[in-house]
Amino acid sequence: MRTKFKLVLLLTILLLSLIIAFEGMVTKVAAKSEYNWELVRNEDGIQIYVKSFWANDVKSFRGIIHINASIDSLLAVILDINACSDWVHRCERPLLLTKVSFSERYHYQIHQLPFPAQNREFIFHSKVTRSVKTGSVDIHSKAVPGFCQKNIQQCSQIPKSSLIRVKHSHGHYRLEPIDKENTRVTWTHHTNPEGHLPDWLINILVEEMPLRTLQGLRKKASDTQYKKARLITDHKGQIIAVTYNK
Repeated sequence: MRTKFKLVLLLTILLLSLIIAFEGMVTKVAAKSEYNWELVRNEDGIQIYVKSFWANDVKSFRGIIHINASIDSLLAVILDINACSDWVHRCERPLLLTKVSFSERYHYQIHQLPFPAQNREFIFHSKVTRSVKTGSVDIHSKAVPGFCQKNIQQCSQIPKSSLIRVKHSHGHYRLEPIDKENTRVTWTHHTNPEGHLPDWLINILVEEMPLRTLQGLRKKASDTQYKKARLITDHKGQIIAVTYNK
């Protein structure tokens, strides 16, 4: 009986040791992946990084830029869905499908690809959060290709087409205040464009997309209407509206 108890105790200790060792390995891999970005372009005040995304051939990208504009102005641009084609590289026919609240919405857009590749269409679900402690703002977006199956009325404005609707795409804008009129913008994104596209074309777009888009964001934020934008927060410090001072 005592021998059996010792054996069970030994096996339990061994199992716990293996679990702790595995958790340590996972933590190290996660920490490494967070910093394992390769700088591929440093141009016009913008740094572009890429890294492999698990087993997917398409790389993730990260673009970083300091913009002479307030968080208020930049967020006003990003949340103006109709302005997408003015600053987001290769964005066409943007549509706001439904607005759950100021900080949560669903929207549609087409991404134009170079000929002869077929354009892609997206439906995104976006959420905005604000850190009361730092004042930084995060905008998370994720592709929701099945949204229209349960929201037929909201999707009635989407033009009928044979375009490929992207299933897997997720991104994150982080707006960090340097001071009242200067902001550090970090945009991280990964998309699996589906269908048949050569890897070389996809990876060229991975570098070009963040560069041209962040250039466009910097330029668009200087428009008078956005420069005058001011965010309104609730008692918890979360953003509930934007006003345009005259």
